[in-house]
Amino acid sequence: MKKVKKRKLNIKKLIILLIPIIIVSILLINISNLITLYQSKITGYNIDTINVFHELNVYNDIKKHEYSDTLEKIIKTEYYNKNYLNKYLNINYYDKDNFFENINKLLDLGYTSEDINMIYDKLSDESISLLIENDYLKDIINILKLTYFHENKLDRYLKYNKNNELSYENLITYVNANLDYTYYTNVINIDDPENVLVIVNKYHKLDNNFVPSDLEAIDPKYNRGFNNKMRHEARLAFEEMCKAALDDGITIYSGSAYRSYSYQLNLYNRYVATNGFDDAETFSARAGYSEHQTGLATDIMNAKLDFISANDKEYDWLINNSYKYGFHLRYPKGKENITGYMYEEWHFRYLGVDVATKLYEENITYDEYVARN
Repeated sequence: MKKVKKRKLNIKKLIILLIPIIIVSILLINISNLITLYQSKITGYNIDTINVFHELNVYNDIKKHEYSDTLEKIIKTEYYNKNYLNKYLNINYYDKDNFFENINKLLDLGYTSEDINMIYDKLSDESISLLIENDYLKDIINILKLTYFHENKLDRYLKYNKNNELSYENLITYVNANLDYTYYTNVINIDDPENVLVIVNKYHKLDNNFVPSDLEAIDPKYNRGFNNKMRHEARLAFEEMCKAALDDGITIYSGSAYRSYSYQLNLYNRYVATNGFDDAETFSARAGYSEHQTGLATDIMNAKLDFISANDKEYDWLINNSYKYGFHLRYPKGKENITGYMYEEWHFRYLGVDVATKLYEENITYDEYVARN
């Protein structure tokens, strides 16, 4: 049998063959590093992040956008969610606890990148946690832009939002007006009853002993009621309004102006006895909660000495002119859910020309005005 001759390994030849391969490999590695370095320079992301982009096959999408500090930081964490890649690109980074976890939860609820930027810009960590614990709050950006949004009422806004379909303006307004509370609960005791702009309603109570310091009798020419007093400023404005009405052929009188606490108490109790509690609550204020006690309100009569109604020419004149003298129809039609009282065509409140004009122009109640200012 013929012996097979073993071939000796030619080390020299092997080295010669390997050198080009090694050189090419080194060049490829260096080129790859150079490419990565270049990509890092043009995008702003660090090299490690660029490598992650390539591993996830998202670099081509990323390079079309401006640098995102949020994406840079989240993509290398357990919180990265590929479904939110484009969202992260537009979320500003905030160095706060649980930031990555929270933005994912906010995105899960339906908030946009723009929403989240506004949320983190405007709200405290505690409020952000409160948002996350609740259902999606529509129009969050517009809500946070409102000058009358109060962060300390966020919990109430969220709760009220669950049970009511409201515009974002009304949602905030109604809660600010305490309409999320049952009438005569969470009552605020008024500490500035002499203020011409004092608000008195089913959530704001006057002291039982309060009597305005500048009550004056209304000129008999413009008064036909038993309660014929108003505060000085309101009296002058009312008399001026009555005179202007006469110049236009309209006769109006004050039918019931200032009422003391005890007078209102007796009146309310009489209405309850006659009409029943539920009905009385819709048209008569409890003692201490009546605007009449301020000396700034009056129920107006027509030439026939009836309290005016919507069918009267006197009513039309007042609606179109009372604001010029500082008066406002306090309980208008269609606003019963806000004022807490039935439509009262005869009840007008003095607020001064500036505020009364604003209410007229914006077609809002005084409750809404206060809630927004």
